[in-house]
Amino acid sequence: MRRTTKIFIPIPKIRNTQVKVEINGDDRTSRVIESLWLYPATLGIGTFKLVLSNSHGQFSNLYSAGDVVKFYADNSDGSTLQFWGIIDYVKDDIGSKGQFLEIEGRHRAYLLTEFLVCFSATNTKTSDILKEIIGKLPSSYGFTESNIEEENTTMDVEWNYKPFWDCVIELCNRGKSDCYVDNDLDFHYFKKNSKINDREFVAEGTNFLNSKNLGIDKYYEKTRVIVMGESSGGLPIVYTAVNPIEGTDIKEILVKDTSSKTMESVKSLAESKLLEVTNKGPQGVVESFGLETLKPGETIWIVIPRQKIYGQYKIIQINHKFGAKSGGWRMGLFLEEEEKGISNSIQNLNEKSDRAIGAENINKLDFSWNFDFSTDTGTHLNTVIQEGVLRTDGSATGVWASDILEVPFDVAFVELKLNGNSLRGLKIYLSTDGGVSYTLIYGVGASLASLKSGRKLKLRVNIASASTEINDLALLYS
Repeated sequence: MRRTTKIFIPIPKIRNTQVKVEINGDDRTSRVIESLWLYPATLGIGTFKLVLSNSHGQFSNLYSAGDVVKFYADNSDGSTLQFWGIIDYVKDDIGSKGQFLEIEGRHRAYLLTEFLVCFSATNTKTSDILKEIIGKLPSSYGFTESNIEEENTTMDVEWNYKPFWDCVIELCNRGKSDCYVDNDLDFHYFKKNSKINDREFVAEGTNFLNSKNLGIDKYYEKTRVIVMGESSGGLPIVYTAVNPIEGTDIKEILVKDTSSKTMESVKSLAESKLLEVTNKGPQGVVESFGLETLKPGETIWIVIPRQKIYGQYKIIQINHKFGAKSGGWRMGLFLEEEEKGISNSIQNLNEKSDRAIGAENINKLDFSWNFDFSTDTGTHLNTVIQEGVLRTDGSATGVWASDILEVPFDVAFVELKLNGNSLRGLKIYLSTDGGVSYTLIYGVGASLASLKSGRKLKLRVNIASASTEINDLALLYS
């Protein structure tokens, strides 16, 4: 709840509810039995469920996955778009009560739950990190960032194939911010409790309908978070973030994330998670008549004298309800914190504790060319491959060249990884034209800036010491 010394006197508004439900441009408002449109800030991207009267099967096979659904609602002309969704699932339902068409889907920003992020940053503002990972999204998706407000909290991150919206949640926890994507696919990122909507309110005797589960639930609150990462050599990195007011009652959780490869990233994850599981705010749901200008993450006045509620509360999720069963346009407003059941919370904790993403591909390159030297390949000059090791034949120096790998596209980005012993002086070159010209990609003086794109890949390894041994080598490329 936002602290304020202001006094608020609610003045009833005129309600002239106008609603429209469109499916692929078809107005199906009059056939809606019930619908629910979930629009959260930070928690996710939003989902919807819609049930239509489908007498005689007139809508059967008319709509399918990928079709567009729009929900408009306001108190004037019904032109305010509240939710823009994409259908995931359509099902016919016939029973004693009649024939219906059930439609489920997600907000049009659903691709943010499908896209995996590979990104690394050090001492970078959370708002800048968000802009960077948005920039990694394909331009064809259509996302923009015009409403990302600067947030000065800095953090280190190292994400390997992490779901995009999980990255957003981590940024929000660290920066004490909220985020949502609007119906035009524009990101909104702002400090928690900083967005005050003074045009809307919920007040008993005017637009308030009911409430449930109002209060502060301490069941899932923790006092410390232990994060265990993993170094590049496979050794554990551990950091424990502790609430400074922990006291004698210790309540802790363990998060294992082997994608965290440095002490800085492990510490950042621990502190971010601690913010998520401590100092829980009030939870609960208040139901009211429709509030046409309210957006997720905004703070409004809620006045319910009989429950001694009088203050400004952040709305973390908006549930629009419409249909014959609900009696018109209604809204369920989730206050401050997500309302969780025991099973959901335990599942979420287990998922995060068991996360073990060991991928070493921070630049998210698409393919790899691997050599474990289990067989003798390529050409040798004073080198041998024996017992899974590439080395010289006893000579002080040697050169090994791989066979040519021809790929179906022009390679423009590469990254080399290897394991071995006594690698000082080792130099590795890459050719993208089958060995005509080479670029130094590993060793003193290596630079990828001059790498030419091409389709015929060939590696050349210059060994500068008889003690050098190469056990594994991988070229990642896109």
